[in-house]
Amino acid sequence: MALPTMPAYWTSRYKNIQERAMVQRRTHEADFREKWGNNAQYFKSSDVKTTKQRAWTSDQSFHNSMDAYRKRDERELRALRLRNRRHKLKQLLDDERERYAAELRGLSLGNYERLKGMKERTDELKSQKEEKRKQIADQRLYDHWRQNNPDLRKIESEMHKKHVVHGWGEQVDSHREQLESARREEQQEYREMEQDRQAALEKERQAQQAKLREEKQLAEQLKEQMNELRQREAEAERLKQEQDRLLQRQWELDKLEEERQAMEEQRKKSQMARALSRQYKAQLRRRAKEVQEALEFDRKILEALVEKESEEQQIQTTRREKAKADAAWMKQVVEEQLKLEKAREAELDMLYKDEAAREWQKREHEWEKERLARERLMHEVLQGQQAQIDAHMDENRRRQEESLQQREELVREMELVQQMTQREKAEEERRKAETRREVESQLTERQQRQEAARELMQKETEAERQAERDYEEMLRQEASRMSLHDFQPKSYPRKGPGPSRSAWE
Repeated sequence: MALPTMPAYWTSRYKNIQERAMVQRRTHEADFREKWGNNAQYFKSSDVKTTKQRAWTSDQSFHNSMDAYRKRDERELRALRLRNRRHKLKQLLDDERERYAAELRGLSLGNYERLKGMKERTDELKSQKEEKRKQIADQRLYDHWRQNNPDLRKIESEMHKKHVVHGWGEQVDSHREQLESARREEQQEYREMEQDRQAALEKERQAQQAKLREEKQLAEQLKEQMNELRQREAEAERLKQEQDRLLQRQWELDKLEEERQAMEEQRKKSQMARALSRQYKAQLRRRAKEVQEALEFDRKILEALVEKESEEQQIQTTRREKAKADAAWMKQVVEEQLKLEKAREAELDMLYKDEAAREWQKREHEWEKERLARERLMHEVLQGQQAQIDAHMDENRRRQEESLQQREELVREMELVQQMTQREKAEEERRKAETRREVESQLTERQQRQEAARELMQKETEAERQAERDYEEMLRQEASRMSLHDFQPKSYPRKGPGPSRSAWE
């Protein structure tokens, strides 16, 4: 059976579809494998990073790092110690070798040390001198190169030209600035003159205003004085009227006083009889009043003593306590007597003449007895206060004597300290003087060395300058000699056979 034949375009199309599908499948598989590989690589790197970070942040890693750091420090410290020990051993060996060499040469240890120091000092001075000479030579070579280099000369010429041009510009600018400054100064002077003129006008105007104000104030003062004068005149008139009224009132009062005195005389005549019966009562009342006043005065004294004893802040002794108790008890007694006298005074109006006389004698006896007892008690209280005052004075005197002794002792100690300080100051001054002399001698020696070095440097500098001048003179003579002859180029013949040629051929 024969198979049907397919067209060529269908076959090619089918083939292209298969190839495209295969390419897409391969591309998809490649993309999948790439994504899978990337994801696997990402997770792998993440696991590695996590593991490393966990290891690095762990205590074991910290301890390992610290151990490594300590070991490195220990190695460096051991190496440093080893180098120091080797250096010290080298120095000891060198010193010992040199000492043995000095002993072999027949030198003592002191001479060897001194010669060694002198040698080191000489080497140091030589090195410093060579360094200075090298610096001076470098500086002179640099100056010579700078002076003789054509490029630098060209640059210096350009800079000089620019400097000249800049100087011309600066001169023009300076002239312009001078003109501008003169113009500004002229304007400033004109403004100052105008300000002075305005200030003078303002001052004159203020003076006129001040004069007007003074005149106005003077007028006001005159007006006030006139008003005050009128008021004083009115006041004088009023006072005159008041004086007349007071005189009238005084006359009336005198008249009333005369009438009252007349009535008083009449009343005294009518009461004379009754006054005789009450004479003892009045004496008793006056005497009672005097006793009350004396008791009141004693009470005030005792109150002051009690308050004074209460206000003391020092340590209370038995004597002070007893004095305070006596003063308080005396105050209580006086207050009771004062109450009793007031009660007695209230009973006086109820007494008759005979009873008043008897009461007078009785009271007089009691008052005298109470006065003596009160004086005795007051004397005891005051004596106790005096004893306290004497004790305070003795204590104060004793403290003053102790203070005086302490002050004298302190003065003696201060004098001793001052004497010691003076000796120390003298010793310090002596040490300072010695130190000053040593420093001055060292300074003098150093100045002498510096002066010698300066003279040597000046001589060397002068010799170098003379050599430079001789060299320049020789160059000048050589240049003048060369200028007298024509320039003849040197020929450099070629080696080997053949004709010679110049550089321009």
